[in-house]
Amino acid sequence: MRKIRSTVFQHMLITRGWKYRIFLRYLRVFKYISFAPTRGKFLEYYYTLMRYLDDVVDGDAPMPEGYTSETEYIKEKIHFAKHPVYPKDEIDHLILFCFRLAESFHENFQEETQDILGSLLFDANRKGKMIIFPSKILMQHFHVLDIRGTIKATLKIFKEDPAKYTLLEPLGTACRYQYDLEDLVTDMQAGYVNIPEEDCKTFDIHIQDMHNLSSAKIKAWCRYRASEGMKLLAEHRKLLPEGNFSLLSRATFPLVYEHPARRLFKEVLDTDKYFNKILLQQEKQLHDYA
Repeated sequence: MRKIRSTVFQHMLITRGWKYRIFLRYLRVFKYISFAPTRGKFLEYYYTLMRYLDDVVDGDAPMPEGYTSETEYIKEKIHFAKHPVYPKDEIDHLILFCFRLAESFHENFQEETQDILGSLLFDANRKGKMIIFPSKILMQHFHVLDIRGTIKATLKIFKEDPAKYTLLEPLGTACRYQYDLEDLVTDMQAGYVNIPEEDCKTFDIHIQDMHNLSSAKIKAWCRYRASEGMKLLAEHRKLLPEGNFSLLSRATFPLVYEHPARRLFKEVLDTDKYFNKILLQQEKQLHDYA
């Protein structure tokens, strides 16, 4: 299991160290400050598992041998997570390992795992197709991944009532907006469109515009998305007291989720640094492709 974790972590740091280095550091710190090393170990390995599967879907990790498509691969993992017997590869063993770790602190993460894997299946099915979806469909997809799946699982790990996940919906949605902005270039390269159909109409964005991410239309949408993200973070701060969360949870939310999102939103709204960055990313990928 350590070999799988180490391989995934190294791949994350090499390909997107700017994005994951701090988060990986927080994973390790949690094990010490929470006085719950088993839960911390689960968090580390569970995150490794989901990160790897997401990378396979996105094309950032190679397709395992014996599979013809990302869809086929994720469908098999969904089936195994429902019926975790007779593992056939390292990832099946990692799923089993995580489930058994969870049992040791009297929790079950099968429902959250199905949510997250189901969301990855949605991405696998739309990969490379540049399909523009209505906001309702995208938000349903991201709610299952970022809120009902990821946040609910995190609350369980933190010994919180998982039913409180609805109070964290503004935070989860804000983080999704952050990921959409951070991954704009790589998502477009993979053929994902996370700009809702309604926004495409409002900002007059067409498929051809998405091949020029420094266009005025794309910039206007990015600033709109960042502005909406800031509103969601403000809403989260208002709702937070209703949850009566533990001190550890209240310290974690801003450190791991709020501050990175707010920092990016301010960068998009206040400077050209973000747009210069995505332009450089796009130019680099075009050069690598050539």
